[in-house]
Amino acid sequence: MKYRIATFWCMIPTLLVGVLFFNSCTALKEAQERREKRLLEKRNASSLMLKSSDVVPKITPDALFGESDHYTLEFAEDLQGMPAFDEVHEREEFINSALGYMESLYEAMREHFGFHPEHKIRVTLHDVYRGSRLGAFTTTQYRFGIQNGRYEKFISGIQMDFPMQMYEKHGVRVHELTHAFTNIYYIPVWFSEGIAVLIQSEYAQGGLHPKYDSLKADVRIDLNGENELENWTGHTENSPLTQWRYRYAYTLVAELWKRYGNDFYIKVFELMEADGLHQQLESLMPTSILVYYFSQAAGEDLVPFFRELHFIKVRRLTKTDIVKYIEALNAQIQRRRE
Repeated sequence: MKYRIATFWCMIPTLLVGVLFFNSCTALKEAQERREKRLLEKRNASSLMLKSSDVVPKITPDALFGESDHYTLEFAEDLQGMPAFDEVHEREEFINSALGYMESLYEAMREHFGFHPEHKIRVTLHDVYRGSRLGAFTTTQYRFGIQNGRYEKFISGIQMDFPMQMYEKHGVRVHELTHAFTNIYYIPVWFSEGIAVLIQSEYAQGGLHPKYDSLKADVRIDLNGENELENWTGHTENSPLTQWRYRYAYTLVAELWKRYGNDFYIKVFELMEADGLHQQLESLMPTSILVYYFSQAAGEDLVPFFRELHFIKVRRLTKTDIVKYIEALNAQIQRRRE
């Protein structure tokens, strides 16, 4: 009997610890679920971009130019003679409406990502841009130099160009503004386009590129055995693979979002911002560095996942590896400048 009593009392602390641990895990899980629910409520398609804006734009007397808190807007010459914009009151009415909407969209994006560009976004509206009415473009401009022996680059401006036919498409505006927000981190083209289509499709219901059923079955590889996403130069390319690239990039980005939660990419950008290493890269971020941040945000190594999808150059990195890589780049840049 004494043995049984002793055994019973020895088990009590273990049971208590187990109960406390279980309750703690349950509470953490419930808190996470509540947080994700709040995120969804803030970011779902019915609420995104529909908040009213109190913006009162500054408009020039000829109404060819307007300015608000986060934007400037101007009419290109080829649009000024169009019947809908050939009178001052027409342009003034349009600027008031457009900048009010775009400010609302800006605030929704800032809530979604938790950050925003430091510079005002310059928007130019055209009838035809680069010979077409079917392409909108966001250009992130930057300056660079050597500071304290290190190469650094900084955003100097963000330009958005829309043919009116494209500006009138709600999803296109969302897509391009996503670029304006996320390209400040110099992310690879495939991730830039993939996350823009994700926001356009999942939150704004303006997607034009459906997801594939299977990342493995629908992958396309080049002659070197590498995933064709890695060869993407951007939406200025004219290639039979362009539509596949949009769809596959969206499918890949959406898969990680589904696996790791609605705030997964927020965590990724927070990690990038905290390190500040993107500012020391001479060109766009290599996918290996991006996967390093993905793995940190996910809490697990994602290199095997990407290698299964034929990202054959992706390698497992530590922050020390990335810093050494950047230092080697800086040395090369300085030698070129000597």
